[in-house]
This record gives sequence, C-alpha cells and structure tokens, in this order.
Amino acid sequence: MLMHRQRTIAIGCGLALALLVATSVASAQGQTTTLQMVQQNNSGISGTATFTPAGNGLRVDLNVTGAGSGPQPSHIHPGSCTQLDPTPEFTLTSVTNGMSTTDVQTTMQALVASPHAIHIHKSVDEVSVYVACADITPGALPRTGDAETTTGPISVAVGLGLLAAGVLLRRLALRRAAKGAIG
Repeated sequence: MLMHRQRTIAIGCGLALALLVATSVASAQGQTTTLQMVQQNNSGISGTATFTPAGNGLRVDLNVTGAGSGPQPSHIHPGSCTQLDPTPEFTLTSVTNGMSTTDVQTTMQALVASPHAIHIHKSVDEVSVYVACADITPGALPRTGDAETTTGPISVAVGLGLLAAGVLLRRLALRRAAKGAIG
C-alpha cells in the first residue's frame, strides 16, 4: 500500500514538473513583438508592425497613421531600411485605411538571423517609393531573459524539492518495511 502511494506521489510530482517546464517554454516562444515604423521620404506615415506567433508562422499586423485609404503595398525585404534588397522575401497584405494583417510562414528568429526590414510603399503605381519602414533586428526579439531569470531557478528549485521529497518518501518506506520485517 505504501509503495503504491509513493509511486503515485512520484508520478504526480513528475507531471507537475513537466507541466511547469512546458508552460515556461511555451510562454517564451509565444511572445508578441512590436516594432516602430518610421516615416520615409517625408511621407508623414508612421505606426507599428506587430508580429505574433500564429500556427506555424507569424501574424503581421500593420497599424499606421498618416496613410490614405490605400491600397499601399507592404513587404518584408532582406536588408535594412537604408539598404534593402528590392526583391521582397514576404509579400504582406496591402495597407488599406492604415491597417493590414497577414500570416507569413516564418519565425522572428528566422527574420533576425539576417538583416530584414518591413516596408510600406506609396502605392501600386509607385512601388519604388517607400513611405514607412522598420528594421527587424536581433534587438527586436522580445526580452524573454527577464522571465527566464526567474522561471529557470524556480523550476530547478521545484525539481530539487520534488526529488528530495521522493528520496525522503523512499527512505521512510524502506524503514517501515525493515521494521515490519523485524517485528
């Protein structure tokens, strides 16, 4: 009976630790990143580009002010706001009335692995004129270090506590079993 209870407690502790670790990893991977889009060519257009993990990729939400009703093409280009490859890597939904939402098959880690920038173009007819831009750099990744500095040690402490509890329960069970064999 005691061994069964001990085994049940050990399994429960293991599942609790696994759940804690899985939750901390998932929260670090599921963070939203928001970049400030700055005007280019005196356009008066600025705003934000928000990247949110969605399915197997990212949802990119553009929200800008100063833009007309559109449509204004938008893309993620290799390079930076000042030096970009004119061939887009990802085509985004055109900005209409200051907004756009697109799902792309990539991750923030992949985008920051080499220089990228998100650009909004003046119009379909004037695609070579850029009106707003944001560089996608390693600094754009969400700061998960703050959460991890507390989650990691807490997870280790909980794991060590569970291990110590299991060892203590095992020793108690062995002592009771030894006393029962003697008496």
